[in-house]
Amino acid sequence: MTVAASCGEQSTTMTQNPIIRKGNQQKMKMNKKRFTARAAITALLLLTVALLFSSCGGSAPKPTLTMGSIVADSTCSMNAEQYDKVGKLLVSVYDDANFDVRDWLIAASRGYDMTAEGFDDGLASPTEKGSGNPAEIAVKVIDKANDKAGDSRIERANYETMNESDLNTLIRAFKTQVNTSQQGSWYDPILRLVGRFLNWITTYLGFGSYIVGICIFAVIVEIVMLPFAIKQQKNSIRQAMLRPKEMAIRNKYKGRNDQVTQQKVQKEIQELYQRENYSPFAGCMPLLLQFPILIALYQIVIDPLHYALGQGSGVSAALNSYYTAARAAGGMGQTLAASGNNTISLLAGNNVEAFAGIKDFAYFNNGADVWSSLQNIREIPNFNIFGINFGQNPSLERVDWLLLVPVITFLVYFFSMKLSRKFTYQPAQQGVDDRQAACSNTMMDVSMPLMSTFFAFMVPGLIGVYWIFRSLLTTLKQFIMSRAMPLPQFTEEDYKAAAKELAGKAPRVEKSANAGKVRSLHHIDDEDYDDTREQALRRRALMEEKDREERAKKAENSPFSAPELKKDSKDETNTESDNNGSEQN
Repeated sequence: MTVAASCGEQSTTMTQNPIIRKGNQQKMKMNKKRFTARAAITALLLLTVALLFSSCGGSAPKPTLTMGSIVADSTCSMNAEQYDKVGKLLVSVYDDANFDVRDWLIAASRGYDMTAEGFDDGLASPTEKGSGNPAEIAVKVIDKANDKAGDSRIERANYETMNESDLNTLIRAFKTQVNTSQQGSWYDPILRLVGRFLNWITTYLGFGSYIVGICIFAVIVEIVMLPFAIKQQKNSIRQAMLRPKEMAIRNKYKGRNDQVTQQKVQKEIQELYQRENYSPFAGCMPLLLQFPILIALYQIVIDPLHYALGQGSGVSAALNSYYTAARAAGGMGQTLAASGNNTISLLAGNNVEAFAGIKDFAYFNNGADVWSSLQNIREIPNFNIFGINFGQNPSLERVDWLLLVPVITFLVYFFSMKLSRKFTYQPAQQGVDDRQAACSNTMMDVSMPLMSTFFAFMVPGLIGVYWIFRSLLTTLKQFIMSRAMPLPQFTEEDYKAAAKELAGKAPRVEKSANAGKVRSLHHIDDEDYDDTREQALRRRALMEEKDREERAKKAENSPFSAPELKKDSKDETNTESDNNGSEQN
């Protein structure tokens, strides 16, 4: 009972101790801040991944066949079983890039044979029919699909009697219904709200120019992000204020590059941060917040039909299909710079009337509804400046002024990184000297702009212009922040005072002849101290002896060891005679 009572009293005393209580409160606050920061970072990463994967358009999905809805009339020569076999065959070999049997069947119904050798789709008319026999061409298309099917081949008797009514029946089975009111993903309403705001800026502040509107939008984004930038600058100032003490810790272990010592350095620096209530992760939030904003803006920019002009995502997908479908099949026969709902490529340089043919397009049951929805668009933004279409991707295959975007992207990023390093705090790097740091900075100055230039070729020129303008804005903001909230500057006396303060907090020990020296945590300098010299010498002697034995053993077992030299017989004779002579004497 006495022991228990004393333990209880001791626990109560420690709890009531204001110093201990204050330390516990600080730890709880630090843990709460860390948990909040980690939760926010995790949420931002998840949002970024969701936006990133949704913005990466894949290959077009295989068309589905609604065979149950097929009603064969008296003009058809095929039965339901034959339709089912032919439909499954066509779907199994469908390849949107190289073997688009849907386009070929629709082209066949319009009198064009896309299976013919040397067929040029550019010569086909999207409005007028060809001169070929639709049924005969359709049989050729299914023959080619049957040859590609391999083990899934079907008997030719299932389709060789096909007539034009059978062909039209198959085409109807391929048709899909466009959802003109589809809203897309769970975050779609937020992006649509931002897109509408961008369209308003473009219309009323950018004079109808999408590039001017997106630059104004970049300024607004920087203003919204200003509180985070101020917080990041304050965090940098707090870190810079701790630099003298941090350098004092590093200098205490200067010259000790072994792993254990470096871990000790890092531990003491982390303890310093905890005492000063500083979190090095506090400045990461503004940087992480920029990634989802950038990816979301990318989606808004490449799909203005949905986000800025208010059309459903189903309309965007339908218009992409019509834009890329073969001319012989009634489409526009154009190529998109990137997959997915990349409507900026098809809107740039076209007006709404250019897509009037979608109302009769054979892909959809409700093409008229899609066309009616498109007619609600008041005005398509202007993607051109000085006659350059910034809705297209820069390409080395097409030499034009648009190639200036990747070039300027590299130059702006290269110089902005160098300037930003002067305006922002650069923390000390553990175990890195000045030469290594300079080499690392040089590599970053070149690799990051090169990466940005590479991405500038993969996105519309508008995105590249946004990156350039935003990089200039960021550099200007950092310059203003460095003047409004300057980083502290320290003299040599400040570093000496920090070292004395740090030394004053260390526990007092009895001074010896080696006072002031720091022992290595790996015992590499034990021979320099009186209390460990004898043991260190003995340990070294044992290690050297063991090393000699291991080398001798390896030399004996090695096939490459030098053989023993044979003694010369003359030398042996002379040696024996000399020995006999010496014995006689």
